[in-house]
Amino acid sequence: MGKDTLEHDIHISVIIPVYNSAESLHQCIDSILEQSYKDFELLLINDGSVDRSLEIMNSFAEKDHRVKAIDKIKNSGVSDTRNIGISHAKGKIICFIDSDDWIEKNYFQAFVDNYTSSDTLLLQNIIRGKTRDLHYKTYDIQKDFTELFVRNNLLYFGGPVAKFFEREIITGNMITFNKAVSYGEDLMFFLEYIKQIKAIKIIDASLYHYEFTESSLSRSQHSFESLFKLHTAIKDFIFLHKQQSGKEIKKYLYQVNWDIIEASIDQGIIGKNLNRKEAHKNLSRLKSSMDINYFIYIGVYRKVLFLLLKTGQFQLLLKLKRNLNK
Repeated sequence: MGKDTLEHDIHISVIIPVYNSAESLHQCIDSILEQSYKDFELLLINDGSVDRSLEIMNSFAEKDHRVKAIDKIKNSGVSDTRNIGISHAKGKIICFIDSDDWIEKNYFQAFVDNYTSSDTLLLQNIIRGKTRDLHYKTYDIQKDFTELFVRNNLLYFGGPVAKFFEREIITGNMITFNKAVSYGEDLMFFLEYIKQIKAIKIIDASLYHYEFTESSLSRSQHSFESLFKLHTAIKDFIFLHKQQSGKEIKKYLYQVNWDIIEASIDQGIIGKNLNRKEAHKNLSRLKSSMDINYFIYIGVYRKVLFLLLKTGQFQLLLKLKRNLNK
């Protein structure tokens, strides 16, 4: 991987989905416009906000030529909004920022200073109360697969923010955010992207401030269908990397996928109060999607869940889950 440079006239496209973000939007946009690295465009996409968000967006666009306000009028979700941002982006690089969050003054510069090549994804830490425990180095995705994913718990760091994406890799491989998924669409995007690159460099910088709000989508009860699609995406990723040997990496991958499987039961079935017919139909889909590895690489409790699924004892499984969820 040779050393490339970011030409002065090749800029960054910053994409921010905006939905009823009037209270935080000023801080978010100000933090971007105050960046030490100036060569960027800022795409603000309004997702049918009913507060003053659009007014604030337009006021910034009038004052700074780098800011573009795009009004969707009708709310269609964060995935569609990010996809629209991608379709309008002109920069070599795409950065996603959430409208509740803000970045420190040298956020872009830290990425630019560490840029090596288009087939290396740059990633930096996030400040969410405190920084996460990441190991800063460049990882060859194939050779360093176990260390990359296990050491950094990377599947739980799959959101689009705090990353430096190549626009041509996204558009050339038709990578999009799945509009049919309400949870995990960001991880699915990430998994598709890293199929197209050779390395991930985790840089020694923590300049992105993540603000966790009560209205955060991650606090919602998500549908079984969304969670099942995420489970399937992780399952496909495991299959793609089936040549990766060693108990440590397999245990990690299957445990993460089990987290999604349990969420699909807790949120998508029990949380949605599905009737018996629908619940059993969805549990049958889980049953069919899981092989023996979902038994081998997990603890005793999940081994019990696996056996209940595979033997079709769905009512007993739901009773067990409900009792444990109390």
